[in-house]
Amino acid sequence: MQAHKYLLAILTISFAGQISAQVAAPKATTSTKDQAIKKTESTSTQAKDGVDKVETTVKDILGDKKESGTSTSDASALFITSKTTFSLDAKDESSTIDFIEWKPKNGEYRKFTQPIRIAEEGLTEVYYRSVDKVGNAETPKILVVHVDNTAPRVSLVPQEQFFVLDGVPFASKNNTYTLVAEDQQTGVEKIQFSINQEAAKAYADPIKLENGGANVVKYSATDKSGNSSPESSLIITVDDVKPTVEIVPSFPLVDINGKNFQRKGNVFYVNATDKESGIKKVLVKVDEEEYKPYVEAIAIETQGDHVIKAMAVDNVGNQSDVVEVKLTVDLTPPTSTIQKSTEAPKADTTPTPAETTPAK
Repeated sequence: MQAHKYLLAILTISFAGQISAQVAAPKATTSTKDQAIKKTESTSTQAKDGVDKVETTVKDILGDKKESGTSTSDASALFITSKTTFSLDAKDESSTIDFIEWKPKNGEYRKFTQPIRIAEEGLTEVYYRSVDKVGNAETPKILVVHVDNTAPRVSLVPQEQFFVLDGVPFASKNNTYTLVAEDQQTGVEKIQFSINQEAAKAYADPIKLENGGANVVKYSATDKSGNSSPESSLIITVDDVKPTVEIVPSFPLVDINGKNFQRKGNVFYVNATDKESGIKKVLVKVDEEEYKPYVEAIAIETQGDHVIKAMAVDNVGNQSDVVEVKLTVDLTPPTSTIQKSTEAPKADTTPTPAETTPAK
């Protein structure tokens, strides 16, 4: 039996007229829809023409498949783009190689004369074999490839919905963001992201923005064939400032012996402000009541001591401090009495103006 060795070089065109060799080593996917595939066992050798070539073990990618009755398995496919080219080489230690030939799954064998390129997208098989100069033909080998020229799609999904004000998305500091990528062909290999001026890094867990104010999140995804999506970016404004609220009476309260009395007819207004995402709601309560939305001025007309409390919530959920006003309502009018004096009236010593006679 003659000894044969088969070399497979995976070539990609990186610059015009310049070819560099690379080994396609499938990695575990970051997509929940895809499964990890086996890595190719390969050793690199140097060809005479100066191009790096790869001697590939046929155990994982090629298998020991025959041309007839072979089923295509996506789990063992080599993921490529249509820009990827293949070079075939063979050795024969006895009568030497006459020619190498190859064919697509449903095509006819043709002699290998130039790098092979597969343009059609999807899963397919490439059959190849060599023949020596005395007519010995190699048992055909099979390379299973999945051609994918379409970049994955990636999107950023917030856990809590954004509040959009004048086209600007606002979020709370507690919000988190998930990056979701999809690839209908070979599956997602990795997702990358960066925040503000940070270097890009691999996405693994939901993102959390720690800095208040505007944050720029950039993200992209790469599939198993090497297609990368265009980098997307989103400016998210983190509102970590709670609103302020105050209770204002229509008339100032009157301090009598350390207690604040309200004047008759007094009402109380509640004012809330938020300079970031804006006020969503204002809540008030009087005494032991439950909090309810503030819709109009508060009037208290019940005798006794009372407490008015108010709070505000902005559009991303930040809650203000609770403010309160304590007051006393006095609805009892004073009473007056009159009685006869026991003292004698004093003489009126006020001089009476003299009568004057008009001058003639």
